Amino acid sequence: MAENSTESKEKPIHDGVSPIYIPEGDEEEAFQALWEYLIPPYGKAQTAQGEIIRIAGRVQHEFLDNGCINWDGDFQKMLDAFLGYLQLGNGFSRKDLESAEVLVRLLKENGEKGFIDGRLTTVLCSCAMAWVRQNPEVITPLEAEYRR
Repeated sequence: MAENSTESKEKPIHDGVSPIYIPEGDEEEAFQALWEYLIPPYGKAQTAQGEIIRIAGRVQHEFLDNGCINWDGDFQKMLDAFLGYLQLGNGFSRKDLESAEVLVRLLKENGEKGFIDGRLTTVLCSCAMAWVRQNPEVITPLEAEYRR
């Protein structure tokens, strides 16, 4: 019997120290590429850039794939942390941060009610991407107050 010579290509995982750059092209594909590059299979990311992508992706997944059935206080805390990340490094301007605060408030309210609006989670992911774009140098993640 011949052995299978097909080599599986493992996707590269971020080393925790190298600068992080967003791939060119479609924003959804770039977000997915960052997810695969920065997020471990289990647990939290080892960089602030990875954790903000992880938070946005987890919230989007809960809204679009789970219909907010698992929405709880941890998701609320994740969104609070999201706002904290936007203030680190080359953070958002005051005006952009105020817009992000409105976005987070709407997501929290909609999560509690189970009201699904994919536009809000798309904007959340775009905010995460914008922050990572502004902060290519690795930043240590915030102390997490959530378990998810």
